[in-house]
Amino acid sequence: MEQTAHNSHTKTYLKIFGALAVLTVIEVVLSQSGLPHTPMVVLLIAFALVKAGLVALYFMHLHYDAKFLSIIAYAPLIVASILIFMLSLEWAFQPHWLF
Repeated sequence: MEQTAHNSHTKTYLKIFGALAVLTVIEVVLSQSGLPHTPMVVLLIAFALVKAGLVALYFMHLHYDAKFLSIIAYAPLIVASILIFMLSLEWAFQPHWLF
């Protein structure tokens, strides 16, 4: 019984690792594409947040812990996402000769 549970967790970890690898390849391709800067940055931030969520859920075992611990772990991620979004909006509407 325990061996089956171990194989199940290993398969899950390998799937998450594969998803993280695919998302990383997409990020690299996206960064090398000719996409305008602002949409590219927004997409890269979105991919980074998805990857951070996957790492937190499975490799930090938040998927199996109490919801309260997940809230404590995700609160800084949500605040950081809001701050990054606000900063990117500010950057998008500034004259680019300042940078």
